[in-house]
Amino acid sequence: LLTTAIGMVPLLLVGLAVGWRLDGGVLDALAAFGLLLLFRFASAWVGTYLGLLIRNEEAAGQLGSVTFVLPLLSNAYIPTDGMPGWLRTVAEWNPISALATAVRELFGQAAPAANNAWPVAHPVAG
Repeated sequence: LLTTAIGMVPLLLVGLAVGWRLDGGVLDALAAFGLLLLFRFASAWVGTYLGLLIRNEEAAGQLGSVTFVLPLLSNAYIPTDGMPGWLRTVAEWNPISALATAVRELFGQAAPAANNAWPVAHPVAG
């Protein structure tokens, strides 16, 4: 978790250097960083649990390639409005979509989504 927090600093500085600005308040920005760290903490424990559950080193090593597709099936890169119905449902219930929407909302970059699945319509709670 400390490594992740330290790794966020250059990312933040580069973002600020290329023109990204916080449109929300400082407390909202700290909440966004807290959500990112909480998600990293939770995903590290999920990965640890799955690695212990599998008990095969080679199979556990392949878990990273299986989870690689999760960000691609989210709204982190592409808005879900133009997706086919089944793909939109998958993307909106993806936890990464809720995280991306919550961080955007807390940074003041986007308004809460309407007419979407619950995790995207209520991203901070999701």
